[in-house]
Amino acid sequence: MFDGAHLWIRPIFAVIGDYSWFSQDDASLGQVGAQVDQADLRAGRLGVAARLKVRPRLELFAAVDYVEPKRREDVRYDLLDLTIGVPIGERAKVTVGRQKQPFAYEMVALSALLPQQERLLSPFFVTRDVGVRLSGRLAQNRITYWAGWFNDWLVAGTSAAAAGNDYVARVTGLPLVSPDGRVYLHLGLGWRYTEAEQGVLRFRGRPESNVADYYVDTGDITASHAVEVGFELLGTWRQWSLLGEWVRASVAGTAGRDPSFHGSYVTASWVLTGEHRVYERAVGGGRAPIPAGRLGALEIVARYGRVDAADGAVDGGVLDKWYLGVNWWATLHWKAGAGYGVADLARGGVDGRTEITIVRVQWLY
Repeated sequence: MFDGAHLWIRPIFAVIGDYSWFSQDDASLGQVGAQVDQADLRAGRLGVAARLKVRPRLELFAAVDYVEPKRREDVRYDLLDLTIGVPIGERAKVTVGRQKQPFAYEMVALSALLPQQERLLSPFFVTRDVGVRLSGRLAQNRITYWAGWFNDWLVAGTSAAAAGNDYVARVTGLPLVSPDGRVYLHLGLGWRYTEAEQGVLRFRGRPESNVADYYVDTGDITASHAVEVGFELLGTWRQWSLLGEWVRASVAGTAGRDPSFHGSYVTASWVLTGEHRVYERAVGGGRAPIPAGRLGALEIVARYGRVDAADGAVDGGVLDKWYLGVNWWATLHWKAGAGYGVADLARGGVDGRTEITIVRVQWLY
């Protein structure tokens, strides 16, 4: 890291490696096909964060990421983030460029620091998009807010109308926090208006696995737009944490269909070694435990989630996902984790079951 009189620069490195095993019954094989046991370089990321210490105090964030085979097209490496931030006063900022949309706790939070290994609510958000975002903090940093407009027509090679606009907002509050930060309650609300691309919308997601096929999938829905709302809660009592989220998407169809889909989860974690999940007010969410001893912090995680993408004539499936895992936060930079989950999928009049085991090793700087 470089910290000079006029410029601050910090390099960013992330390497996350997984191995996943699958066990399916016959119904699951018929629904989604055979899932293959495999290793995966989940993230191979190189980036830089920089900030001018003199006016106009511009901020730069850029990151290049290895593209996993499941979503790889023509390139092996992708420009994941590229933003310029312009501070407005001391507690607000406008950010322009390719970045996260501020909707859904699972997306806004850094995935490598979540209690579970993978996200579940991916049908309801996009990982990155091009746009403009306003963010800030109020009430002695106990309230955070974001609002943005996104449209990736510049990089998608299409018109702005065909690409569709996304309007997104999120606000969080910290109504309860102890002086030592070991006890706190976080609440959040999110809203997202997403226009159809080329006249269609599609909601699909994997069962908390980066290498599995899509389990829930509505297919293309002829529509003008969808409105999504979300609620999030994070409560921490010393070494215990409870994280929950609920999202609903209401589709405005153009063929006489207005389906609604929803997703939710509840995650409980217990840090056996006594540390707690640290709350970061600047991002409005919790982060990983900070190891207090030489042996690191050991965390047990239990989780249940559901994605319901079936309504009326749209049968995208209903996925129930159970998960039990353990994380060893060895240092501030190293983590090893393992988890076992059961994915029950009801789709096409059939109930299928997949058992998923995942191990992960990660290094972040």
